[in-house]
Amino acid sequence: MSDYPIRRYGVPSKPQYRLVEDVEDLHRYCPGGYHSLDIGDDLDEGRNRLVDKLGYGGYSTIWLARDLHRARYVAVKAITADASTSTSEASLLSSLGNSQPGLGNEIIPRLLDEFWIAGPNGKHRCIVTPPARMSLFDAKEASTLDLHLGNILVQFPKVIDTLSTPELYEEFGEPYSEAVVRLDGKPLSNGVPARVFIPGWYGVPSDDVVFGEEKIILSDFGESFNPQKTVRLSSKTLPLLQPPEARFSDEPLSFPSDVWTLGCTIWEILGQRPLFEAFFRNSRPARREWFNEEEDELDMKKKSRGPDGVRMSWDQRFEYCIQERRAQAGLELVADTERRAFKAMLLSMLAFRPNERATAQQALCSEWMRDWGQPALDRAGMLMKN
Repeated sequence: MSDYPIRRYGVPSKPQYRLVEDVEDLHRYCPGGYHSLDIGDDLDEGRNRLVDKLGYGGYSTIWLARDLHRARYVAVKAITADASTSTSEASLLSSLGNSQPGLGNEIIPRLLDEFWIAGPNGKHRCIVTPPARMSLFDAKEASTLDLHLGNILVQFPKVIDTLSTPELYEEFGEPYSEAVVRLDGKPLSNGVPARVFIPGWYGVPSDDVVFGEEKIILSDFGESFNPQKTVRLSSKTLPLLQPPEARFSDEPLSFPSDVWTLGCTIWEILGQRPLFEAFFRNSRPARREWFNEEEDELDMKKKSRGPDGVRMSWDQRFEYCIQERRAQAGLELVADTERRAFKAMLLSMLAFRPNERATAQQALCSEWMRDWGQPALDRAGMLMKN
């Protein structure tokens, strides 16, 4: 349990604050935790003025700010005090940004600046990058389509920089906040904000995204590490994407672990659902009510397991998650030749033992990547250039 932030922050067993949904954990506004910020705050010696909140995570809050020196909008990621000294996100972004130009560089966020701020809860590292308007997951949630991937973000169009802050609010709405209130009626401690902001919505539904016009970037490098320099035994990846060795081996995680996660991600892009899924048992009345509200989840549960409890085969899952969805969307079905090549590539990336898993180079040279993946990427690149 000592690995979990909830213990390090000393979160009480009983809640201290009135519940505010869609915001960071208020109990982590404490020594070592989040830095209290507000709209209108000027950071980095007055250069970056906060105009809205973009999001939050377990170790940071992310804000949309106006760079007053260069008349542009930027994203400011304020990291919790205890994570600020250990994170290598800024150095990794800087290293990737200085790497040899080539395919893929354009989806790595540029490190624009880095600075520190101090407050009642400690010293906090702040990372400045170009802002993103939404994740593909958010776009899917606002749409009838079923895209997923929360850390693939869609960039703001350049025209956003021409908007003043009042014009930005007129276009997308003003920031919305709720007061922070202690349940015992006592005043807030030093370092706890008087109000917290719900992240603003700057995106569009995925069915309104014009292919070739929107540019994507990857996000959330806070847990990235170089296995040649750092030994890590535990995986911070989402549970459904974690490789087997994260649970069943004492060997350090390395590049094969990323290959497993990449294989799961590739499936999710094409199949629009996680490759490995888990569902609550619906024996309790309350859980049955949850699934009644989520008919798609219940439908998937029925289809992923038969009456005898046996999961769908690969071919059955491919048919349901990919072929049926493509047919519903009016897209061309995947031909048998591509289907076989796709299966061969993924199975090589999802070998149980890390030393039997395909390398990234082998996956890149696979039949599916050569004949289908790379040509599709080339076409997308041409559209972006045009």
